[in-house]
Amino acid sequence: MSKVVSDISMSLDGFITGPNVRVGNGMGDGG
Repeated sequence: MSKVVSDISMSLDGFITGPNVRVGNGMGDGG
């Protein structure tokens, strides 16, 4: 049996961040 791990950040208004979230890129790449 395999395991899938997911890490998603969502703001209160429904926006989801992309990968590589950092200080200068608050919504991540493509977010």
